Amino acid sequence: MVRINLFNAIIGTLAIVAMSVTAKASSTLPVSTDALTSAADLDDDGQPLRYINSVYGDEDDDDYSPSELESRAALRRTKHHHRHSKHRTSSSRKLFTIGPALTDTLWAKKVLITWYASHDLLNPQCGNGGGDWQPENSSHIGAVVKHWTDGPQCGEFVKLCNQNANNRCVLVRVIDKCAGCGENQVDLTKSAFKKLSPSGTLSEGRIHGLQMYRSKQPNPWDLALFGPKVLAG
Repeated sequence: MVRINLFNAIIGTLAIVAMSVTAKASSTLPVSTDALTSAADLDDDGQPLRYINSVYGDEDDDDYSPSELESRAALRRTKHHHRHSKHRTSSSRKLFTIGPALTDTLWAKKVLITWYASHDLLNPQCGNGGGDWQPENSSHIGAVVKHWTDGPQCGEFVKLCNQNANNRCVLVRVIDKCAGCGENQVDLTKSAFKKLSPSGTLSEGRIHGLQMYRSKQPNPWDLALFGPKVLAG
């Protein structure tokens, strides 16, 4: 009986020592940063954010000359057009919805939209990923006045809807400031403006009475449409 108790005591002591060594070793192991690095690439619902690069952005935009279209087509065929690009789209997409989503919340009832283009789009005040990206006429981005009380801020997404254009809605990311704009005004790219225009063109110039909604980040996220997630760089 004494031998059995002694044997059990020895086994118990060894187990305690082994547990102590394991705990000490675990405390010295490096902490994984996977959770920290992936947190920045989660969407508003906590799901992994997938990036694509359509290169063209809004493929319905028709404001390019044949030579520009060929240049853009060549760019699209380039494998390393953007360092974030892992997926590319190949088919035309419908870049508007009919009515807002159930998760969209009304932000402003009567919004004016205008448009700006080309060189005026370059180097937006909110940033462009340290110069790695520049918005184009076919991007879906917008500019707002700097001191819009309770208005959208840099990098935020808004959904603009026009009931007079078959209730079409377009998702737009605010990445620039508009010196000539007032509150309740969003200055858009040509392609985004035309999606919301009753005529489907730029002829209206200014369109009043749109609804603006707070909207979630898109997933997948098209870099050509909305730019890099981190604007400042």
